Amino acid sequence: MSVRLPSGLPRPGLPLQGPAQEKGEKAQQPGEAKTPGKATGKGVPAKGGLAVKGGAAKGTSAKGGAEQSGPQDGMDSARSGETERNEGGGARAAQQQDGMAPSTSRGATGLGNLEQPPAPAQTLQAPPQPPPVVPQVEVPLARQPATSESANERTASDGRSQDAARQAVEGRAKLRVAILNRLHRGLTEVEKKLSAFLANPGRQGVVTLPVVLSESSVTHEWWKSANAVPEDRAYLAQALGEPGSVDDATLLGTLREEVRQAFAEFPRTPAGIEARKAYDAVLQKYEAARIQPVISGHDTGPLVEECARLGLVYGKDFTRSLLLSPWMLAISQSPDEGSKTQVMVAGLTLPQLGALVGHLRQLNPLLSNAQLRTLLLRASTDMKLALRKVLGQQEVEQVQALARQLLRLQAVQRLTV
Repeated sequence: MSVRLPSGLPRPGLPLQGPAQEKGEKAQQPGEAKTPGKATGKGVPAKGGLAVKGGAAKGTSAKGGAEQSGPQDGMDSARSGETERNEGGGARAAQQQDGMAPSTSRGATGLGNLEQPPAPAQTLQAPPQPPPVVPQVEVPLARQPATSESANERTASDGRSQDAARQAVEGRAKLRVAILNRLHRGLTEVEKKLSAFLANPGRQGVVTLPVVLSESSVTHEWWKSANAVPEDRAYLAQALGEPGSVDDATLLGTLREEVRQAFAEFPRTPAGIEARKAYDAVLQKYEAARIQPVISGHDTGPLVEECARLGLVYGKDFTRSLLLSPWMLAISQSPDEGSKTQVMVAGLTLPQLGALVGHLRQLNPLLSNAQLRTLLLRASTDMKLALRKVLGQQEVEQVQALARQLLRLQAVQRLTV
């Protein structure tokens, strides 16, 4: 469909014409109408396809347009259009009169979709902009190689990230197995030492175990090696899925989390269940033999200072010993820790508590382990305020007096029976 403008009105993009020029133009229209196929073949295809010959070849070829359309912005497109207008302005003016305006409008719509500013092309007083059909079709083709390269790069990066994630998972699994083996070995060694001591216990009626098996003590074994040897640090970081340039606080925090999960998993494993049964069986033998084991309930080793230096906080479970048992008498960090089943006292060191238990055994040879733990629990509790307190000199004297009173009661009971 061709659109003809009334005579007397200026054509878009053309200078004003007088009557004589319009008559000359009308005289040339019959001659131009005889060759519409040539103008269409040289300009753009009849159906709106790619223009590869004629007027389009003068500006840019089909390949050249595809290569230049990607990086050019709106101003470059305007300059390219101006160049083409200067070269083939006359032929394109004839195309505008013979019905090429719809193609131009379609091209402007395509440029609008590409977010190119049409203002510079409209303000120039030059022949109208040629049909930019080639940029509309060729732009996706020019950007296709870049898209495929980006996809290849993303695929390669995804492959590397997947490999790193898989290596991190495998490294954590190996570290988890190593920690579980360490816990099993530590609990088994304590059980064997207690069994060996039970064969020849002596006359003290007490045994002290300066062994702590806690999250902090196990973490320190790996952390000490990583701080001393750079290769061990690199291996530990790789096993935990951390980069080699990770700082100490992050690496230690990740290691602590892995050890915590291993401690939570160990009691549910078959090896952990068997080791705990053997450990409890030995403690029951100590209970029957009236020999009181005494241990430290928490770890006070170097890792506590390391966490304080790095600003890492921790709770009581982090330093709490895995060896704690209701048949054990343990030293606590605070007076309010412990219960009637798990007796823990504060204010004394491990050797001091062991010496106190041995002295109570001498004062009252008839004390059982349960009675001994009850006396210490009562001496470290304020009955009026129902609060736990630290064992000091007054509390030590009080527990000795309680042991003597219990001995008199037991002697009277034996005499009456």
